[in-house]
Amino acid sequence: MLKVQTYSLLFAILIAFGLAEIVNAQPQRAYERGLEELYRGNTAQALDIWYEAYNAVNGVDARIGFEFIRVVTEQKRTNYYAQATELYYRALVDAAGIDSRVAIRQEINRLRPIIGEGIYRQWVNWWEQESRNLGSDMRGFWVQQDPTPSQISNERLIEHWERISESKRRFTRNSRTVYGTDDRALIYIRYGEPDRRQNGIFTLQSFNMRNWLLRQLNPYTGDYPEEMARDDSNMQMMEDQRMIDRLQDAIYEFHRYPEYEVWFYDNLDAESRSSIPFIFGTDVNTDTFKLQSSIEDFIPERAYHPERVRQQEGVEFTRAGITPALMLQLLYYEQLVQVDPFFNERLNSLQDNVLEQGLQAFQGMDLAFKEESRELINQRTVRAPVEKSEYTSRIAGIPLSVYQYRFLDEEGEPYVLTYLESSAQESFLIDYHRNSVGGQNDRELVYGENILTVFPFYELNHTLIEYDNSWNIKEAKKDNPSLILTRSSSGNVSRSVFVNRHTDRTNFSATAELMNYDPDTRTVFDTPFSHALRGLGSSQFRIQRPLVSHTDSLEMGDLILGFEEEDQQTNPFNFVVANDGVVPVDKTLVLHFEVYNLKRKTDVTEFTEFDLTYRILPVDEQGMTREDQSEFVLTLNFINEDRNVIEDLEIETADLQPGLYDLRVQIVDLVANQEKHRRLRFEVVE
Repeated sequence: MLKVQTYSLLFAILIAFGLAEIVNAQPQRAYERGLEELYRGNTAQALDIWYEAYNAVNGVDARIGFEFIRVVTEQKRTNYYAQATELYYRALVDAAGIDSRVAIRQEINRLRPIIGEGIYRQWVNWWEQESRNLGSDMRGFWVQQDPTPSQISNERLIEHWERISESKRRFTRNSRTVYGTDDRALIYIRYGEPDRRQNGIFTLQSFNMRNWLLRQLNPYTGDYPEEMARDDSNMQMMEDQRMIDRLQDAIYEFHRYPEYEVWFYDNLDAESRSSIPFIFGTDVNTDTFKLQSSIEDFIPERAYHPERVRQQEGVEFTRAGITPALMLQLLYYEQLVQVDPFFNERLNSLQDNVLEQGLQAFQGMDLAFKEESRELINQRTVRAPVEKSEYTSRIAGIPLSVYQYRFLDEEGEPYVLTYLESSAQESFLIDYHRNSVGGQNDRELVYGENILTVFPFYELNHTLIEYDNSWNIKEAKKDNPSLILTRSSSGNVSRSVFVNRHTDRTNFSATAELMNYDPDTRTVFDTPFSHALRGLGSSQFRIQRPLVSHTDSLEMGDLILGFEEEDQQTNPFNFVVANDGVVPVDKTLVLHFEVYNLKRKTDVTEFTEFDLTYRILPVDEQGMTREDQSEFVLTLNFINEDRNVIEDLEIETADLQPGLYDLRVQIVDLVANQEKHRRLRFEVVE
């Protein structure tokens, strides 16, 4: 009997281990089963197998998440974009097993071009340490890139993988990159399609080389002054002619007929608006198609130093500054003058130097110009962002502003009041006129009306999302504010107000989306965004630390500035809140302040007492506060029954001239001898 029980126990253990192996092997089996279905052409079955595998509780196979989004974006299966986003996020934060670890490392390499070297090194370091910070930080990167965080699908993530797919299809000259492509993919994945491109082969066929050299160098070829008509002058002339001959031979010797491709992006540098070039072409040393630092990279290094090889090559240059490299620089830039003004400017600069020096050109002119060209291109490229979306720029933009104010509630718990203010009128008008023939838009526009009521297919959404430290959604709130059509850009602000508990320096996202759900209307863009989306504004930010809720510490809420306007107010206040800090010159300024944890004089039945001092100082054109020119200084004494005081203080501004001002407020608890300070800037306008 004992032996039977022993065998039964052993059998149970083996079964348990076998089941455990099956469970542990399931993610890998699902990955392979999906690949098999994919190989057979059954894409939908493969995606379904992979999606079901991600229902596992104890970790997932990261390879499935990355393969899922790859297949979906390669085949433009838009109905799977939301699932692809979900699985990708889980692959980052819930990956388990050695295969997943390898897949995560590969994904870090794939992201390197769009994250920058600093983030890349940090992620690699975390990967080596097997830190839990890695997955949440990688997810956080994409959450912050998401143009529509209120939707499941992350269009920027989808766009990124679509660019990878397109790169694999088009940029196949070699396999220098992590994507198995040539270097063009590194730029394409960062910025998408260039605004302009030019490709070709640097050639000498269209040039009469000798005559071209004579024009470039302008030597004396017959019009010598009388004082030079001596034997030594004739000898010099003959030497110059021999110099031209040697240069011509050297140009043909060092010219490699390199292939080139130049990309220009016109809208990457928002400040200077200069076009940014990226130069690709044949490496003259390795014959590899790659990213180049300047046009000079197409010239062999020996062409810059002909004196080093003159013994071997039999080439001598009596004027050290005139080198084959210098002539090739002129030739190559001359063939690119029609591509972009940048190359025309470089050619003019080089020609001026050569014509000024002639055959007496100083040694090293070619190398100096080479370094200058590299530096000029580098100056432009470093001003470009690490990456940029093409899709977002195709959607009409909605200006969006976010204002947050910190307070304590009646129980002394911190909370934050958030205003979202958007101006979606232009987005509406663009879409309205695009669809002005037939359908809902036959109705004439009436200014002063709420267009969302007049045109019920339209909807304006304001969404505020708070994230936890792992970039999971902690709380999401949504509002549908009115959109009043006005004849000016002012007065058409749509406003929402949200209240959130404030326990930490958490991250937020805010979005404004104008939707048009009329199925008969059209858009003019091809993007992963919802067909109904017609206008978009978004913002990512991190809030300040919460207020101190300790009852023994004096605390003060953030100041809210506004002004009195008849029959108008901004919820939840009884005055118009000036979130933008702009106050009309003829309006009474209203300052909302809140003070907490005031100390009573002797016992719980006594009053609290504090002084409030405000100062209004002018600000000059350089943004500096004029400390010596105080316009208003006033101290007010408050005696109250409560430990918390909430007040709206009216401040006369009739004597304030239009301009920028600095408002400083000091609160002094006269019982506890504690004080708090707040300040803000506002502008008085006509």
